Amino acid sequence: MSAIADKPQSITGQLLDISTAGVWSQFTSLVRGIKTSPDRWVLLSFPVLATLVIATIAAGQVRLNAWQGALYDALQRYDLEDFLRQIVVFLAIVSGLLCLVVAQTWLTEVSKVKLRAWLARDLLDEWLRPKHAYLLAFAGENGVNPDQRIQEDVRHLSELSADLGGGLAQATLLLLSFIGVLWLLSNQVIFKFEDKDFTIPGYMVWCALAYASVGSWLTWRVGRPLIDLNARHYAREAEFRVALVRVVEHAESISLYRGERDERASLDTILASVLSVTRSLAGGVARLTWITSGHGWLAIIVPFLMAAPGYFSGKLTLGSLIIVVGAFNQVQSSLRWFVDNFSRIADWRATLFRVVAVRESLRSLDTLHTNQGRIEFSDNAAGKLTLENVETFLPGTMVDCAFLEEAKVELNPGDHVLVAGETAAGKTTFFLTLAGLWSWGHGKISLPPRSDMMFLPQQPYLPPGLLCDAIAYPAESKDFSDEDLRSALRRIGLDHLIDELGRDASWDRYLSLDEQQALSFARVLLHSPRWVLLDDALGALEPAKRDLLMSIFTKELQGSAVISTGRSTASDKFYAKTLHLRRCPRAERAGTISSTAALEENRGASRTDAPT
Repeated sequence: MSAIADKPQSITGQLLDISTAGVWSQFTSLVRGIKTSPDRWVLLSFPVLATLVIATIAAGQVRLNAWQGALYDALQRYDLEDFLRQIVVFLAIVSGLLCLVVAQTWLTEVSKVKLRAWLARDLLDEWLRPKHAYLLAFAGENGVNPDQRIQEDVRHLSELSADLGGGLAQATLLLLSFIGVLWLLSNQVIFKFEDKDFTIPGYMVWCALAYASVGSWLTWRVGRPLIDLNARHYAREAEFRVALVRVVEHAESISLYRGERDERASLDTILASVLSVTRSLAGGVARLTWITSGHGWLAIIVPFLMAAPGYFSGKLTLGSLIIVVGAFNQVQSSLRWFVDNFSRIADWRATLFRVVAVRESLRSLDTLHTNQGRIEFSDNAAGKLTLENVETFLPGTMVDCAFLEEAKVELNPGDHVLVAGETAAGKTTFFLTLAGLWSWGHGKISLPPRSDMMFLPQQPYLPPGLLCDAIAYPAESKDFSDEDLRSALRRIGLDHLIDELGRDASWDRYLSLDEQQALSFARVLLHSPRWVLLDDALGALEPAKRDLLMSIFTKELQGSAVISTGRSTASDKFYAKTLHLRRCPRAERAGTISSTAALEENRGASRTDAPT
């Protein structure tokens, strides 16, 4: 039986393909996303403009290289007048190149911002689609740390893409500009053999190609492990950051338990894994530096050695030699772009993997675990809530399930229903199923309009900001009058917070759990839903406080239905009806996902007549 992480792991294996085809597939998936974006013309216009500027810079570099030959020839002739003329020419060329380089820099930096804006918004759109943020947690490794992938990895990918893309375009255009020049200049490199002069067509071009090819091959062989090391490094750093955030969020509990030593040991273990990968990465970068730096230093002397026969034969002037060397360096530098940027390319590929992995996972969440059964959801035109033979698979095993002993249930607005179950019976999973977040299982559920329903989990969500906005969530506080907000606080017994309505704070840290749970009922008062579903949403409250809050449904909202999960108590007279939730372990189900006969037998052993 497949576990819950089986499918995501197979997806991860596909996305972490470091072959050229794998990288190309991942890159083109982002490009296709740009093509369908409303901002595609803005996103595409900047690279086009940058390419035009780079092409103009390449033409200026060709002119500057020719100028060097004229300058050195003037020096060799001791021609002061021509020397001064070349200084003026130099100032003109450099002034134009300076303006172009500034324009290129501006276009590159703006491209980073535009690319990040598109990619971050694209991921946020996918992440915050209904249910996606919740379901991503079940997408295996690809669902880990989406916050870092959307914030840090997207930023890093955008910056590297703009820098490397601009650098590659510049290297390509300079190569195209200078390779023809170098081919022609190769005719001036004349060799002598047995008193005969001869030339090798394109001699300097072949030398540049050979030199760059050897450097690129060595760089690939030595630097290839950096791709995987970078991916592991980002993953370990994310784990360390999450662990630190957990300590910050639970500092009070850790201090009360005196658990600092355990937390330190845990953090030391995670830090050790971070440092281990970092050391491996440092070693890989050091090994790569032997190649890149050595290749760069040798590039200073290699063109002189290659062109020396022509110069010492007297066929090349000093100026011509400088032009040949300059053209060789431009061609070789363009071809060496891969060598010089390999560590950044490895970093880019690792970041691309992480961003594309979470993006593809988000886009495929609707087909997650298609090999498992799904509960059939429908809209109830009569505004009722009906359940028929409902069983929900429990997260983790996807084999154990929770099922209602009542085979058929029909609930109406105004009903007060308790879904009772023992510890670990799957009450929270059943609550999430009614909310539509968890759909794996069997049976049929017909729901009233979603706009008529409000769900109160065990831990209320209070967004940071003004208290009035936190109470009104997910609506805006301006949708309610100040008196409505004050009345809601008075009704739930939190009068002391009335003066705090305009205060900006992190309320989930500032307020106690019982205050937070009470505030969720202030939301109920403001929104007045016809259906309220609670998942042990009163567990932190004293009995008197619970009675105060639940009286809302017998007074202000007496026409609203209340469905609450919890343990059955004989003293609780609020609920007129009780449904019974039971866990069905793997052993009882004989290892099968769909065991309808056994399930019906279990139901028959308890009770089959549901309250209606």
